[in-house]
Amino acid sequence: MKDFPLYEAGHDRADTVDFFYSRDSDTLPHFHRCIEILYILSGGVRCEVDGECTVCEKDDIIFVRKCAVHALSPAPGYTDYVLIIGQRYSDDFRGIFQAESLPNYLSDRAFNRSLFPHFKALADLSDAPELVKKGYINIIVGSLLGHYPCVPAKTSPNIGTVISAINYIDKHYREPLSLERLSAEFGYNKYYFSRLFNLYIGESLNAYINAVRVRNLVSEAKKTENPNLSELVFSNGFDSMTTFYRTFSKYYSRPPREVFRER
Repeated sequence: MKDFPLYEAGHDRADTVDFFYSRDSDTLPHFHRCIEILYILSGGVRCEVDGECTVCEKDDIIFVRKCAVHALSPAPGYTDYVLIIGQRYSDDFRGIFQAESLPNYLSDRAFNRSLFPHFKALADLSDAPELVKKGYINIIVGSLLGHYPCVPAKTSPNIGTVISAINYIDKHYREPLSLERLSAEFGYNKYYFSRLFNLYIGESLNAYINAVRVRNLVSEAKKTENPNLSELVFSNGFDSMTTFYRTFSKYYSRPPREVFRER
């Protein structure tokens, strides 16, 4: 599918520390209200954070502030440690990261290597008490703040409203949805609500709704033997086959049946 930012609700709902090893992860643009820090262990990764693109290599660190849209793809392959810090764990940094943030890309590799033992400790102590994990996180973030100069943080106006709207769409995409319905649901003028949604997501509200419908339709079809296309189209909220085909062709270059056969 064509890329558009998706909200990762799972990380925000869990609100914990998530630390794991990753290899050649190819992630579409997404965002969440957690801080995310990636330590590149080997290879190269093409990354985009808040519209800033670069290729990072061994011992580079990627810092993703809260609500920053980010995406990764192998260049040509890589391994990394991924540290995702839930909101209650990042309370210590709340005052620091409101007006300012660390740069997206932290490329003093000699310095970064001095922090590697702390990342390794988090990997080795996956079952350690939360207080122990928080200690290592404080060392990592504090060290980064002490070494790298901060930059002005991009503001996220009314991000809570946008996330609520996205969650509403995920819950009600099978129903008739419109700009009028959603703007009324959240108590906004429809023109302001439309501009707000487009500002953050980079798509019109209707385009996003139909993209969600296509994504869920394809997922449902792949789990079904001999899926009935017209039934799927109307059960996933489309009002006509014409609208479905027009939307589908924006995101896929092959016919629906070919896409459905991919497992």
